[in-house]
Amino acid sequence: MARPVNEEKRLERRKRILKEAVILFAEGGYSNTTTAIIAERVGVTPGTIFQYFPSKEALYYAAVLEPLADIQLKSLACLQQEGTPGALIKNMVKEQFNDIYFYTNELRLAQSVLGQRTIFPELTQKVLESIKVMTDAIESVYAKGQQMGEFDKSYSPAMISRSYISFLNGVGLTLGESIIHHPEWENLKGHAYYLFAPIQPRE
Repeated sequence: MARPVNEEKRLERRKRILKEAVILFAEGGYSNTTTAIIAERVGVTPGTIFQYFPSKEALYYAAVLEPLADIQLKSLACLQQEGTPGALIKNMVKEQFNDIYFYTNELRLAQSVLGQRTIFPELTQKVLESIKVMTDAIESVYAKGQQMGEFDKSYSPAMISRSYISFLNGVGLTLGESIIHHPEWENLKGHAYYLFAPIQPRE
């Protein structure tokens, strides 16, 4: 059954509010970004914001967590497809590097939360829980790959998964919006996969 037109418009407006909030929070931080500024960017009255989000803090939480949930869903899907562990992880690396480009502001916002953990401890915990879901999934696939002889067995799956996520965050943080134009963009993907210590087939 199709959604009513009014519901479609409501969802579209919420999406616009959230999109602008992500950009403004990422650029100016929580304190410097008011709901009035967000409303002006969207083209609505400040009161309209509260028809979709009960408070500025609730909007901030949504701006951080909802994009993370989308990114996580796509990344996990890469690890749940048919294929060898090596192929699945390689696909995940490709997907997540695309995410660095398409979700630049969203990831920068999540990183800023982790960099100021005492300000929003509950939100920080939720971000860390999201990261753990991802690292646990990587660990499981990587361990299977070790058993099948695709990856070096001398490395800890937990250490590998956390090292990879740290590398991914570092790439996003240091290159930012210029990442897609970086001359070593494709090589960075290769280095990311190399962190998993794949065993090269003998010729």
